Amino acid sequence: MPLPQGVEYTVSTPPNDDPEKSWPIPVKSAEDASLGEVEVTVSGPSLHPVDAGFHAWAYLASAWVLDFFIWSLPFSYGVFLNYYISVEFPDEPSSLLALVGSLSNGIMYLSSPILLPLMNRYPRTKTKVMVVGYVICVAGLVGGAFVKTAGGLIVTQGVMYSVGGSLLYFPMMTYLFEWFSEKLGLANGILFSGASVGGVIGPFLIQALLEKYGRKVTLLSLGITLFILIGPCFFFLKPRLPVPQSQDTKPKRWFSRKYFRFLYLRTFWILLSATMVQSLGNFMPFLYLPNFASELHLSNTVGTLGVSLINGASAPGMIFMGWLSDRFDLRISMTLSCVGSSLAVFLLWGMSGSLVPYIVFACVYGFLGTTYVALFPRFVSATIGHDPKLSPTLLAIFMAVRGIGNILSAPISSALIRPWALTGKTELGYGVGGYGPLIIFTGATVLAGGLGILYKGVSRRQG
Repeated sequence: MPLPQGVEYTVSTPPNDDPEKSWPIPVKSAEDASLGEVEVTVSGPSLHPVDAGFHAWAYLASAWVLDFFIWSLPFSYGVFLNYYISVEFPDEPSSLLALVGSLSNGIMYLSSPILLPLMNRYPRTKTKVMVVGYVICVAGLVGGAFVKTAGGLIVTQGVMYSVGGSLLYFPMMTYLFEWFSEKLGLANGILFSGASVGGVIGPFLIQALLEKYGRKVTLLSLGITLFILIGPCFFFLKPRLPVPQSQDTKPKRWFSRKYFRFLYLRTFWILLSATMVQSLGNFMPFLYLPNFASELHLSNTVGTLGVSLINGASAPGMIFMGWLSDRFDLRISMTLSCVGSSLAVFLLWGMSGSLVPYIVFACVYGFLGTTYVALFPRFVSATIGHDPKLSPTLLAIFMAVRGIGNILSAPISSALIRPWALTGKTELGYGVGGYGPLIIFTGATVLAGGLGILYKGVSRRQG
């Protein structure tokens, strides 16, 4: 198929000895750019610049707003959970109520490997899919205001909200690899910081609304706010590359072995396994810090402050980790995130018997532990190089695995929170309300995520 005139095309293919670098090669036809082996970079007077310019940053700002609203609510669910357990649904199993938060996170992550490849395959449908998600997401919040049982919350605040959020969020994510390349890590960190900033504001706002007005008014207010403020973002959430050049016209090649070549790379499996293990414990503090504060006989405001501080610290943490992964070896970022957050869990949460270590833990864990996700784009480039066509699919897989870990965290945490050897024998966190096993599990899993640094030893031997 001949390419349109007046536009310069190049392809980049990673050399066998270093998948993080690429060589530019000129091409004259689409057949020269074999899907799954090379990355097509289009430049010309009709295209906006990569990594710079109004349109790139307007896209990122609008994407940040979506991240702010869509993810901050699940990240603040610990406040809802504490309210549901203690006030509105005290007779419902706590595992069901915890499942609402796990689903609102997990389904969005799990849907990514379905939505991101489909959106790349059918790019003309992206805006329509986003509008449908917009409606479902708001409907989930409105519906959650009127249900009467934990099961109803699971369907509305858990499933509907997350399905709608997925349809709204992931089509937007496919544009990230078009607008950014050299600053990809930084851009991703900025984007993901939206949820963190929302997580600072959200817990206090939600706590105040729940205490003064109850669940109905709180969820209705959140739904209306989301509906009003996300609408204008649609004007800037657009591709950099012309849509016809973004669409694969040969379905057979789309599902070819070449397209899924990353499945044969040991780098991919090492990084994926590390992500899975780290995700099993990563979400625990979000779920249980407010309830843990109650066990310490601290006020509900302090419990809310814990979640808010985790989210607040993760905002600069996301940007910092993204920048660090752009500038230095990826293994440095991974080690800092995993070792630092693990030490925070063992030495600060485990030793928390009063307000000060509780607060310090929330800040340190937020800056280091939750920011592991900011490294995902660099996990992708470490595996396949910079490939805007294939990268969203690979990113989706890492996010899906993170979602599996978040969903599993609910039943795992319910099994772990029980009396053990130190319960009641110490005033430190390890002896408070049966939280000791949960704290140990969380620290061990986030530390094990650092085993992903082993990817570098095999990346130079795979081709």
